[in-house]
Order: sequence, then structure tokens, then C-alpha cells
Amino acid sequence: MNSSPEVNKWNLANKRDFTVEFFAINFGLLYTILYIKEVEYCFVFAVLGGILYGYLCYVKQIFAESFLQGFYILTAIYGWFNWGEYGENSYSLLTHLIFLGVTFFATVLVGFFLSKRTKSQLPFLDSFTTVFSITGTILMVNFVHETWLYLLAINIVSMVLYYRRGMKMSVLLYAFYVYLSLAGWFGFELIF
Repeated sequence: MNSSPEVNKWNLANKRDFTVEFFAINFGLLYTILYIKEVEYCFVFAVLGGILYGYLCYVKQIFAESFLQGFYILTAIYGWFNWGEYGENSYSLLTHLIFLGVTFFATVLVGFFLSKRTKSQLPFLDSFTTVFSITGTILMVNFVHETWLYLLAINIVSMVLYYRRGMKMSVLLYAFYVYLSLAGWFGFELIF
């Protein structure tokens, strides 16, 4: 029984996407674990994972998330060159309200742009994860402890986004990131 060329093309694309997602997840996990253990070359895996996720998000038409992976790649390079400065800072409630207000406004603008100008399937979820991730990353590179709360929200919404786009392995990765966000916020020991 021969299958049509369209079915064969679809199966090949699904296998390719699965393989890319598998490696992207493993690079993301390696980066996260090595970062927590304060291993400087962890950023190599952040760059590799960002490249693969950027490609996959583009193919799955999660365009803002694709852009975000490029931002992560640049941030990983920045982090690598500025390694070694650990400490915890905290911003005032007013500063966080300003960050949240600007971030929410940008989320709505990007969401409308994606809904009108692209083929994004989930423009506002895509926009939320992208814009809030940029804010969270800015707070992270400035060692602001409340970053963990931003990341918790981002990771939960990312689970929904990736589930709705059929990237089931990524849902598991972001569930793990939820655990890491809780561990960072509450300061409990990791189980590995």
C-alpha cells in the first residue's frame, strides 16, 4: 500500500520537528542544570537550544516566540561574557508595577500586531510569553529575586501555548521550569 507524497512529506516533517524539539529540550535542560550549578559554559547549550527552538517556533508559526529565541541567544552571549557576578537585588513595588504596566501594554500591542499581520495561531499567548520573557530576562540579568514570579507566570502560559501547538515534549520542559521557578522563589534545594 503506497501512501501519497503529501502524507510522506507530512510524516517526514513531523519526524524532523520531533527530533529538533528533542534536542532543543535537552539543550535547554543542560543549560538550566549547569546554570544552577554555576558552570560557565552552560551558555553554549543556551545558544544551541535557542537556535533550535527559534527554528521550530518559526515552523509552528509561533512568530513572537521565534523572535524571543533570538533574544535568548543574545542574552546567553551577554551572560557568558559577564559571568561571575552573583547577588540578589529587589525592586520596589512601584518599580514592579511600572514593569508590569509597560509589559502588559507591549503584550497587547504585539498581540494585535501578530493577529493582524502574521499567521500566528495564538497571537496573544505568543505575545504574552515573548514580552513577559523579555521583562523577566532583564530582571534576571540584574539578579532581581522577584524574577522567579515573572518566570513562574511565563512558564505556566508557555505550557498552554506549546500544548495547543502540538509540542508536547516542550510542555514537560516548561513544567520542569515551573518547578525551578518555585525552587528559586522559595529557595528550596533542587532534587537533582
